[in-house]
Amino acid sequence: MKKQFAVMGLGGFGEAVARELMRLGHEVLGVDIDENKANQFADHLTQTVIADATDESALKEMDLHRFDATLVAIGENIEASILCTMHLKSLHAKEVWVKAITPTHHKIAEKLGADRIFHPEYEMGLRVAQTMAHPNMLDYIALGDNCFVIEVRPGEVLEDRPFSDLKIDPEKVRLLAIKHGNSVTFQPTPDYRLRRNDHLVLLGEEKALRHFTERL
Repeated sequence: MKKQFAVMGLGGFGEAVARELMRLGHEVLGVDIDENKANQFADHLTQTVIADATDESALKEMDLHRFDATLVAIGENIEASILCTMHLKSLHAKEVWVKAITPTHHKIAEKLGADRIFHPEYEMGLRVAQTMAHPNMLDYIALGDNCFVIEVRPGEVLEDRPFSDLKIDPEKVRLLAIKHGNSVTFQPTPDYRLRRNDHLVLLGEEKALRHFTERL
């Protein structure tokens, strides 16, 4: 289903979100105070507006309550981000998602009623650190309570060997799927033979996952 989104601030983070939403087939309104930046995306987004996102009157004219969600992606100007968030909530925007810069910024956005709050630099830092520490880990999702879903690339020594050779302890690690290019095999049978460039999608606690992946 096609949705409508608004992105306040077309810096690096805002641009990435806006472009990906467009690629996914949604409509995107991009807003930036910088005329050159707004014009730069005029041909790439559904609509762009040159406006000060801290100006409540300007926001009101955009009818933001009709959008499925609005992202406050304003860069390092915490005051501007806070003012924009406050105005969006007072204008009854359906969902307000905020990029937070500091813990204090997070707390203020939370007090203002932001529906979702992100720390992209911090979260990406954690992701890079995990990948540096475990080079065969391609991606991961933290589920809370020290539980993760991870995607790993097994070593070539396992090529053409049955999945059962991995000797996974189902009480500690669950194999959810095997990805190969664009195809996904869910809950593979024990006789499934691993192929070059297969990726394993695993679920478990961090310690058990780390111990298992070190053996791959």
